[in-house]
This record gives sequence, C-alpha cells and structure tokens, in this order.
Amino acid sequence: MFFDKYKEKSAHKILRKGSPAVMSRAGNGNSKVSSLACVVNLDEFEDVEVFNALAGDLGVKQEHFTMIGYTTRRDADAFRGIPVFTTEELGWKGEIRNDHYRQVSERPYDMLLSYYSTSAVLLGLATLGIRAGFKVGFAGMYERENDLIINMSPERFPEFREELIKYLTILNKI
Repeated sequence: MFFDKYKEKSAHKILRKGSPAVMSRAGNGNSKVSSLACVVNLDEFEDVEVFNALAGDLGVKQEHFTMIGYTTRRDADAFRGIPVFTTEELGWKGEIRNDHYRQVSERPYDMLLSYYSTSAVLLGLATLGIRAGFKVGFAGMYERENDLIINMSPERFPEFREELIKYLTILNKI
C-alpha cells in the first residue's frame, strides 16, 4: 500500500516536471502523417473500431497504425483485439511495465492521438513516453504533452473526427 502511493507520487512528479522524451520528439513535426499511434481510455470510450476508420481517413496504412488501451479492470488482457495496460503496471520512476506498451513506445510515430479526458496518471505517462512528431489530445489534465488540444468530450467522436481532420488539413499534416 505504501509503495503504491510512493510510485504514484513519483509518477505525478515526472508528469509535472516533464521528460527528455518530450524534447526529443520523433521526426521534425513538420511532415505529413504516415504513421499513427492511439492511446485510448477504454473505461471512457469503448468503440475502438472507429479508430481504424479514422486512420484510413488520415491516409495512414493499417501496418503503420498502432493502438493501445488503458483500463482499470483487473481482468483485462485484451479488449476487442487491442492490447491493454492497467493501473497495476505502474513501476518505479514512472515506468509502465507492460510488454505491449513497451513495443508501442520503442518505435517513433508521426502522430500520437491521446484519446482520453480523465486524469489517470498512467495515461499521462503513456502520452509522455511515446515518441511522436505531433501529439493530439483533449483539453484536461495533461495538456502540456500535446501539440494540438481539442476541447470536447471523448463521447462525441464524429465531431472530434471532423475537427481533427479540419485542423490537420490547416496544419498541412494530411
């Protein structure tokens, strides 16, 4: 119990301070989106099939699209074919001890979509740890890690999709 609180406090400190991973983003951030990673809070939004369609709308091929989910459920190994990480996988110094997350975080992406609005510390650490040239997320607790912040709730996916495509077109990302 004490160690869990200590690990969580350490993770919050890392999020407040930032990380060198934020400074060393993948690519220059000026390129078109050809690879995409999504971090999704599955407790907040369960319809994961829409992200495959979104990747297609952005012109990202399926082999360059990766998704990982977060859930507070203890029995979750995979959710509709998506690898997940849970609260129990928080390690020392803000490390996420999950093989699926490690695979996602090892390769660079052109864009990271952080699809959550809750303030779970593991979601913030996941966004911080994945190297991407351009990061998109919702207004909320961990805005500092994102380059584009969209102010709406995750339940409104059709509106989010339209706004995202509009802004990425303006920024010449697609």
